[in-house]
Amino acid sequence: MSPYGFKTAQEHYEALLAETKKRGGPTQHTYATVPGDINGRYAPGGFVDNWYSAMLAVQLPTVLSVLTPEYQKRFVQDMYHQGNTNAPQWPSQYCWPEGFMRRWYSAAIQFPQTVIVTPSLVHIEAGVADNFITNIHVGRSFNMEDVEKGGVPRLGPAVPRWYGETIGFWDKDALITWTSNVQGWAGHGVFEFSSKLQTIEIYAPVRDKAGKVTALNHESIFYDPEAFVEPIRIVRNYARLSGFEEGDPPPFIECIATIFPVNGHSTPLTPGAKFEYEVPDMFGRPWAHLWEEYFEEGMKRPEQTDIFDFSNN
Repeated sequence: MSPYGFKTAQEHYEALLAETKKRGGPTQHTYATVPGDINGRYAPGGFVDNWYSAMLAVQLPTVLSVLTPEYQKRFVQDMYHQGNTNAPQWPSQYCWPEGFMRRWYSAAIQFPQTVIVTPSLVHIEAGVADNFITNIHVGRSFNMEDVEKGGVPRLGPAVPRWYGETIGFWDKDALITWTSNVQGWAGHGVFEFSSKLQTIEIYAPVRDKAGKVTALNHESIFYDPEAFVEPIRIVRNYARLSGFEEGDPPPFIECIATIFPVNGHSTPLTPGAKFEYEVPDMFGRPWAHLWEEYFEEGMKRPEQTDIFDFSNN
């Protein structure tokens, strides 16, 4: 869980900005002063370098304790079909979008990560089954006009983005960011998140005694009032591998679908194979649609609690 007392990402970001201003910041870097030694290639991390990557070793009741009732129900549905019907519906196996939170899952970022630093834009690229591209717009502010109407802060049009939109500021060589306007989605065997998800992330270079960057510390706090009962946190370190003068160039990934949901099961098919296919509704929980159509006939859904039912009093 988050160790901080903030209820929203906006409150957290504004507090960090105010703290930085007390120290004379935010730092207005130029190309002569920007910490360019952060540029380079970073290791993707291992399966047990943070609790989210190690979800295979986290007890389900622990996970359920951080979710709201609706998202508890969704998580139990997912775990039931992974463990009982053997019908996991993993987005990447169908070449569906990976979703925002897969950036924190080690299996999804097994290629070295690329970090490019400029005074006004920081670009972070990773991937393995899909491309994860994070563009941090330094010094910009969100459009807040939709917030009072139930919307979220955004940079562009009021359309959720698979990986959100991100602003940030420098505190010397540390970069503090705020991401919003994320498309709600699910991952592989982890809980779903909503389009209300926002994050505060802090990227801080780890230096040795000589001042050389050896790693990048990445702290992330996730705010999702629809899915989480309180903010959660992931902290991880990425070891620096090299600059751009060596190593394989990052591949841009084109996902070629070879696995399709046939009668609700993920099925590898060879070229020329024909089968009946229903185009998924990408914004309607397509994984749940498959479970409900093929594996939940006759199952009774939990009754909804009526908060205005006083019949037992």
